[in-house]
Amino acid sequence: MDIAALKRDLEGLKIDDHPAIVQQKSRDFYWYSPVLKQQLDHVTGDLIVTPKNEDEVIRILAACHRHGVPVTPRGSGTGNYGQAMPLSGGVVLNLAEMNEVKAIAPGRVVTGPGAVLADIDRAARAHSAQELRMSPSTYNTASIGGFVAGGS
Repeated sequence: MDIAALKRDLEGLKIDDHPAIVQQKSRDFYWYSPVLKQQLDHVTGDLIVTPKNEDEVIRILAACHRHGVPVTPRGSGTGNYGQAMPLSGGVVLNLAEMNEVKAIAPGRVVTGPGAVLADIDRAARAHSAQELRMSPSTYNTASIGGFVAGGS
C-alpha cells in the first residue's frame, strides 16, 4: 500500500496518522474477550480519515480503491467483538462527524451514520414527542451507523 500517495489524493480532508490516535480509533472493546484480545491485539489501521459528508466519503472510497487500500468504517467504537477493526490495516473511516439528524417524521428518523443514539432520541422527542424504541447500555455514546452495522 502506498499510504503517502493516498494521503496526497486526500489532501484537504481530515486525516490523522498519529500512532496513538490511529491505534485508539482502530479498536473497540474486543479485549473483553480473552480469545479476541489474543487474536486482535496487534490490529491497527494506517491512518484515520474523517469525512464530513457523503461527497467526502465517495472521494475517500474512490482514492482507496485506486490505491488498493482497505477501508474499515467506524462508528463510535462501542462494539465488543472486533467487528469494526482494520484486520488488514489501511484506512479507518471515522464517521463520527457525519452526525446530523436530517429529518424526523411520524415513526421514522433520517440521520448520518455518526449520529449518537441519545442525540437522535432527544431530537425526536423535541420535534414530535417520539422516542427511540431501544435503550442499549451504550445509549449515550453509540452511533446509529455502528449500532445497526454491528448487528443490533
